[in-house]
Amino acid sequence: MNDPRIPITSACRGQSKTAPTLIEPMEAHLSVSRTLEHLAADINALPERMLPVDSRLFDRITSLIGQVDVDLNSPLLAEDE
Repeated sequence: MNDPRIPITSACRGQSKTAPTLIEPMEAHLSVSRTLEHLAADINALPERMLPVDSRLFDRITSLIGQVDVDLNSPLLAEDE
């Protein structure tokens, strides 16, 4: 399912000096895994449909979420899950 030019294996999930260590393996999150598998299948089947994000879309996204502070290291609250 993965493009042979971009090998995605558990070995690629090495630790980064800046990224936090994953507490749970990705396989524990089935909905995320399935979504990523479908996305990878679509990209592999129709790579010509991949388009770069243009500056107008980027500016729109930034205007919507640019002021939101997110701490990726803090756990979610129970009511957020």
